Amino acid sequence: MKIGYIGLGALGSQLARRFLPHHDLCVWDINPAAANAFVELGADVAPTAAELARRSDIVILCLPRSSDVSNLMFGEHGVAAGLSAGKLVIDQTSGIPEETRRIAEKLLESGVAMMDAAVSASPHIVASGGATLMVAAPDAVFERALPALRAITETIYRCGSRVGDGQAMKTVNNAMNAGCRLGTLEVVAAGKRAGLSLAFMSDFLNRSEARNQTTEKMLPALVQGKQSTNFALPLMLKDLTQAVSLGMSNRVPMPLTSIVRSLLQIGVNTLGHNAQLEDMVGLIESMAGTRIADVGDAQSSTKNSGKTIDRASEQGVAGLLTITLASLCRLVTYECIAAGLRYGLALEDMAEVINRSSGWSEASKSVFAELLSGSRDASLDLKSVTDSVDAACALGDHHGAPMLIANAVRCLLEQAVNQIGAGRLDDLASLYEAITGACLKRSAGTPA
Repeated sequence: MKIGYIGLGALGSQLARRFLPHHDLCVWDINPAAANAFVELGADVAPTAAELARRSDIVILCLPRSSDVSNLMFGEHGVAAGLSAGKLVIDQTSGIPEETRRIAEKLLESGVAMMDAAVSASPHIVASGGATLMVAAPDAVFERALPALRAITETIYRCGSRVGDGQAMKTVNNAMNAGCRLGTLEVVAAGKRAGLSLAFMSDFLNRSEARNQTTEKMLPALVQGKQSTNFALPLMLKDLTQAVSLGMSNRVPMPLTSIVRSLLQIGVNTLGHNAQLEDMVGLIESMAGTRIADVGDAQSSTKNSGKTIDRASEQGVAGLLTITLASLCRLVTYECIAAGLRYGLALEDMAEVINRSSGWSEASKSVFAELLSGSRDASLDLKSVTDSVDAACALGDHHGAPMLIANAVRCLLEQAVNQIGAGRLDDLASLYEAITGACLKRSAGTPA
């Protein structure tokens, strides 16, 4: 099969390499050096994007944003100029579904099919074949693309038949990941101000209902003084901007995602466009006036800037932070599920994909299970959870740690208590149905 790959950045270059040596690979990139690096690997380098399209049966793109795809597709010497009826375009860009559909509709006028196949994985995971693909296409197009997609990974989730549905799924997943990530850093910074060590919090949170992708991977890396991700900060900002836009276009208020997006914007404005997502650790530290990871955190010390804390207080503070972070992850899950449902994603698909991708948390697993089964969870009562989050936010105030996301969670929980009264934590689904217009819950006994 003749594969053409365009977009050879950190992620795209690893995706393109997956087609060697079992396929004829032709590459092109706006940076000639990136393309020429493939010559010694046995790939062909096209002089233009149009020529790459002429030489390929399937053209795959991985670019920063949908506007880049449109410009490259229809610009001078663009991909469309080299396409002919019967060829297939696969867009791996983390793009905007509506824009991708418009491009697909225009290509279809010339007999060219297009689908999306968003990628969830860091470059080194892609290189080992461990990527997750979120794809969307009509049946015939999907079946035709499968052999090429399987060269990248065997983990392929079909998220719908509409072009762009895979991108929408990745947007929802990334919003959940970013919400849990910055929420975790915010809570941990408050814990450091209160006298807890990062090593203690990392262990405590990962043995609790607050466990998520960030507590599992990022916190232990920080304890060890290692980098946990090399994702570009402006790209995460772009993903969160698209998530907020998804909510706006479907009339779904996303207050937590909006705060996370604003923090990322502050990060880009402050740290520059070359900053990495990992650099948000420093921003959160600066806002809280502390160091999340200090020398010696790999031991069990509970010292922070000369502050000590006894064992009972240590457990009590950690407990409050755990309930706060677990609540944050739960509310982010409801918020993002509502946006996905209003857009048109299926609840079953979101549960399968997100709980196996970077957006997962223990809270998301519980929420999806509750919504899909229609069953009730014997969870903590809503009032006691709200009281604990109130206490955690007051603790942050006392120690000078601004907890922007956590305080928004506190406000939403207090709204729920005022509207629902005495209830359980899973009653929050009813609140989110009311404020988003999405039907989250499936009645008990309703078939999937």
